[in-house]
Amino acid sequence: MFVEYDKVILQTLEFFLFSRYNANRYILEREIMSNVIDYVLANQYDSFYDKDFTMLDALALTELAYLPFEDLVPSRHSSPKAPSLKQLADLFEKKFQGKYPPLGMVSPHRLKLLSCFSTAKRYKQIRSLAFVNDYNLDSQKQFAALTYQIRPKEYLVVFRGTDDTLIGWKEDFHMTYMEEVPAQVSAKDYLNQILQEIDGKVWLAGHSKGGNLAIFAASHVSPEYQERIQEIYSFDGPGLHSSILSSKGYKDIERKVQAIIPENSIVGMMLEPPEADLIVKSKSIGLLQHNTFSWEIEEDHFKVVSKVKDDSIQVNQTLKTWTANLSQDELRDFFDLFFGIFIEAGILRFGDMTIDTSEKIQKVIQNRKNLSPEQVTMLERITKLLIDIRFQIWKEHLPNLTKLKGVHFSGQLPAQWNEKIATLSTIKSEKQGGSLADFNLQEKIRSLLADKNKGQS
Repeated sequence: MFVEYDKVILQTLEFFLFSRYNANRYILEREIMSNVIDYVLANQYDSFYDKDFTMLDALALTELAYLPFEDLVPSRHSSPKAPSLKQLADLFEKKFQGKYPPLGMVSPHRLKLLSCFSTAKRYKQIRSLAFVNDYNLDSQKQFAALTYQIRPKEYLVVFRGTDDTLIGWKEDFHMTYMEEVPAQVSAKDYLNQILQEIDGKVWLAGHSKGGNLAIFAASHVSPEYQERIQEIYSFDGPGLHSSILSSKGYKDIERKVQAIIPENSIVGMMLEPPEADLIVKSKSIGLLQHNTFSWEIEEDHFKVVSKVKDDSIQVNQTLKTWTANLSQDELRDFFDLFFGIFIEAGILRFGDMTIDTSEKIQKVIQNRKNLSPEQVTMLERITKLLIDIRFQIWKEHLPNLTKLKGVHFSGQLPAQWNEKIATLSTIKSEKQGGSLADFNLQEKIRSLLADKNKGQS
């Protein structure tokens, strides 16, 4: 069997348990360059009358919106109980007293931001209002939003990205083939309601899926409301369906979109993204660059680079090619089956894996075994297609391997390694235009890995 699915399932569980922890630990260990927290501290004594609202202010407030503010921020914009950030920090501490949901959205960086906001002249009087957190298993929706009043008649509307729920992740993958997902409908309704009830200028922002929601919502409100929108910040947010990009609503707000991605962006390259306005240098690696606390800042600006890295381009090409080779029904069935294995085991959030862990792992494995032969074949075929495409695209980029920093193939590796690299480089000519299924891919990879182990021994 090409794919050992029990191992795939267990590796996915490991990801659920440790990915967020490792991302935060990696950044904490390497916190040398300035990030958005340093920006907040450096500007804490400048009010918004001394210094205008900036993109970095929007990023900091966007990250804060990931915290669980249920019962702390009113759902209505006009509530007299809308707390300032200083008050919100006190309410948050009283509610949780340092005890937060495991593997959730509460990270050390976000807690530090909240603490900084609560005392900073620039931020502490910002009012938080209209908080919505709509999670619905039946409609497969994960949506959350929060609005800040920066100054009189100046507001920032923030759409939260994917949170710690599996439905949130599943909805993200639905974007690969659906013109509209439930969270996008909710974002459109939320923005319409906010613009109807408040008066003044509005900025929109979102990280990850939140960036997608911000652009989608702005493209669906009336021209009168669009005029009040100043800018739309998408921080490593995935793109939109092609039908949205060609719509009049999107064309009318396109000039206001500011797409910011890290140099090794993966999420921000998905679907059909707007052209990146800024490519930011990150202190992290790979997918961990999606964490905006890894993005480097110089004074009051992002530290930028001229282009994304080759890994980002390869992953983007892989995902686009993979989805283009599958029908909507195939993608829907694949994601329904894959996520269903975990959801039916009672794993609705990452933190659920910390409760009765052994029992849940057994349920996941049993759910996998309960699949019909047809379902197993479908999962294997689509997963194999993804692996084949990834290998083909990696192979296309082999000439660039010699340019990678710290990697040397000439004179510093055993002779058999150089022979294997040469062999891999000629695979394309051997099977020009064919499928990787036509030859024994496993054997070639295992042979290479076997020789690698010999060379290290």
